[in-house]
Amino acid sequence: MYVSQGIKKAGQGRRLLFRLADACRNCVVLRSRNRKAKRGSAVVSQQRVWKLKKLSRGVTCFLLASLTGGALCWLAFLMLARSNVFAVSVLTVQGNMMATEQQVLEKAGLRPGMSLLVLDCKQVEGRVLEHPWVEQATVRRQWPSTVVVQVREREPLALVNIERLGRRQLYYLDSKGEVFAPTTPSRDLDFPVLTGEVVTAQDGTMRIADDSLTRLALDFLNLAAHGNQVLPSQGISEVHVSPEKGVVVYLIDHPFPIYMGKEKMRNRFNLLVRVLTQLYQQDKVKGVAEIRVDYTDDKILVAND
Repeated sequence: MYVSQGIKKAGQGRRLLFRLADACRNCVVLRSRNRKAKRGSAVVSQQRVWKLKKLSRGVTCFLLASLTGGALCWLAFLMLARSNVFAVSVLTVQGNMMATEQQVLEKAGLRPGMSLLVLDCKQVEGRVLEHPWVEQATVRRQWPSTVVVQVREREPLALVNIERLGRRQLYYLDSKGEVFAPTTPSRDLDFPVLTGEVVTAQDGTMRIADDSLTRLALDFLNLAAHGNQVLPSQGISEVHVSPEKGVVVYLIDHPFPIYMGKEKMRNRFNLLVRVLTQLYQQDKVKGVAEIRVDYTDDKILVAND
């Protein structure tokens, strides 16, 4: 069928118009969507800003309330600390025998009237430990007005004659080798005396040096302090330390020397106990001139007058 050129051109023009109309509609729809997206983004941003403002106001209120509460608590603490509500009226010292109550309280820095609220128990314990007789200290509060100081004192094992500040003096020595206090006439002096070349630590402390003959002498005293009936520490008069002869022991009732040597103190102590047991049973102690426990490893030489 024949179609004229004019009709063909008219159909092409209509299709072109339709395409332009569709393109215009798509542009309008796209612009509308962009406007809606922008409006939605603006709403979300506004909501975020509002939430941040709300959160910041809450945090600010919380901080203000905390600061106010803390200030009020501190003010109340200061008022109570300065009042007489928790003022110390009773000071008690327990466990002391050699150290007097007054000496302990003076070292502790405790006095009636001070507030329990500001009492630092650890600091007080540290000050009490400065007393030479105190080995352990515990300080506790008893509300509303009492402070209890519980001490454990050192137990002397022997007296030691050492030089300090240019002169020799007797000091108390405990089982750990700590030289802790000078002797006085009013104190108990009924202990064995450690004499001779007594070696103390090089760090400036009053402590028996390890790996020395003096440490062996201390070991002997500790063995005797265990309560052996044949050789108790109460029966020992002197333990002498000699670089040449080693540890030399003297008993109270019998003045003859007992040479313990420079090693194997526990084994030699046990050998000495067995020999003394036989001598006491046979009533031959009075005729002894000396006992050499260092004679051989498993034999003891007993010399008679």
